[in-house]
Amino acid sequence: MKKAYLKWWLLNTAVMVSCAFAIYMGIFAEAYRKDSSYLCVVIFVLYTIFSFYNGWVAYNFDKNKKVTDKDLEPVWFVSELCLSLGMIGTVIGFIAMLKGFNDVGDGVKSVQKMMANMSYGMATALYTTLAGLIFGNLLKLQAFQIEKQLQGKSCHDTENSDQKQVS
Repeated sequence: MKKAYLKWWLLNTAVMVSCAFAIYMGIFAEAYRKDSSYLCVVIFVLYTIFSFYNGWVAYNFDKNKKVTDKDLEPVWFVSELCLSLGMIGTVIGFIAMLKGFNDVGDGVKSVQKMMANMSYGMATALYTTLAGLIFGNLLKLQAFQIEKQLQGKSCHDTENSDQKQVS
């Protein structure tokens, strides 16, 4: 009995419950407000699209349709892309943070403004890094599970063909 789709479904159910909790706690809204690059949104959209693609591949595998490692190549690429976008967001956040040093004056107000800009840039850096790491690794986990099932099938097929040749 193949379980690729079941494993995908269970993992995504856990992710959806976690996302619902994050929405309830206001984490998504806070990340959206503080991410000046909007890369968190891009990462989440990429994750959602390719997570459903993973589900489609797992479903086809369980229904004995032809599924190969090549079907997972886009997922591996996008998982790395999510990680890279997270790092790009980190750099953008640090640049925004350092931009605040340009307008430093002598008054308390200018220092407060500089600190506000720095915290905004740091929030962008941290939220994009976190989104890239979490969603990129979740995609990798899904692809790994399906790839493991594919390898198990090919080993099983090889054993069956060896037994047929001996007979």
